Amino acid sequence: MSFTPTKVTIEDDCGGISFVDARDHVFVFGAADQESHQEDQLSVYGIGLKRAMFKLGKNIQMTSDHKDGGFELKLDVGKWAESKEQPWKFNIDERPRASSGTTTLEVTALYKAVTSRLSDALFESQLRDRIARAYSFFISKIIDIYVNGHPVVAEQVAISDNQASENFSVEDVNVAILAGLGVPKDKRYVAETAGWNVYCNGRSVISYDKTSLTGWGVDGLLPAFQPKHRPFVGIVFFTSDHPESLPWTTTKLGVNTDNIVWQRTLKRMADIGKQVTRFLDARYSEDGTSISSDELQDAIGSSKTVTLKIASTPLLFKAPPKPPNNMTTIQYKVEKKQLADAKAATGQKSISNSEFGRYTFDYFVDNEVN
Repeated sequence: MSFTPTKVTIEDDCGGISFVDARDHVFVFGAADQESHQEDQLSVYGIGLKRAMFKLGKNIQMTSDHKDGGFELKLDVGKWAESKEQPWKFNIDERPRASSGTTTLEVTALYKAVTSRLSDALFESQLRDRIARAYSFFISKIIDIYVNGHPVVAEQVAISDNQASENFSVEDVNVAILAGLGVPKDKRYVAETAGWNVYCNGRSVISYDKTSLTGWGVDGLLPAFQPKHRPFVGIVFFTSDHPESLPWTTTKLGVNTDNIVWQRTLKRMADIGKQVTRFLDARYSEDGTSISSDELQDAIGSSKTVTLKIASTPLLFKAPPKPPNNMTTIQYKVEKKQLADAKAATGQKSISNSEFGRYTFDYFVDNEVN
């Protein structure tokens, strides 16, 4: 894909689209449009080819070469919209058979809003990030994507070997849930890479969610997300041969909370996630974090490699034993003048009360105990 403020071009070498498929499936509307995607596990509904073209600009040219004969489309959207011909259709021309299959889509006469967006200096990097996240399971394995000549690198969710997991089915949808500790970068966990990630047939629809949408802070599900939960990473895979059953929204940018598959999965997500949040909650005592970074590394597991594997049998999160706390607190009250005199006798008048208490205790241990 490449773009300027005046033109958007999308090219691929994935075999092309035949003239027959273009005429009978790709460029159709209404009920026929729905029927054309019955075997497509990613389309079904949402922002498809035709809508995307119309949203970009007024002049559209599309050419595709195919081994069985491709097609060519030249469309002036304004003139086409004025046509009274029923039913709506596109006038496409057949191209001869080709040895290699490629498709090129070029849109010009872009709308003002589109031109403004494409002129934004940040848009290209934001688009690459969006693609890298949405299609992380396809990039490099099935397809390579470039934006203005720059390769898109898949954004993989980092989760450690120590995981809790469960597989089950709801009607015709297979569900796999994993939860564990993320893999820290520079020995630090940040909130941006914590939370639940949801995929439908390999496409990312939710990334690092820490809200009530995925059960956080919901009574009976998970606790409200707090800084101590930053190591938490959860992943949910929904797969089905009937993508209309998947719990994604029509735009594929979120989940449909009314979907029965999602409703039944949410409770199981909480059950799996609690194995990890209980461990993270237990790390904290009245004195703060009671587990060292090395001990947290033990909980991560032996491998730091990010491998997303769905176990055939349920797994339980293995929380290491909490180290014993041998520390306690001493508190007592004294007169202010006596304390000031005692500090003066040590030559440390500006020392804090807690530091002076530590000093006097160490003095007693050194001189009376040891």
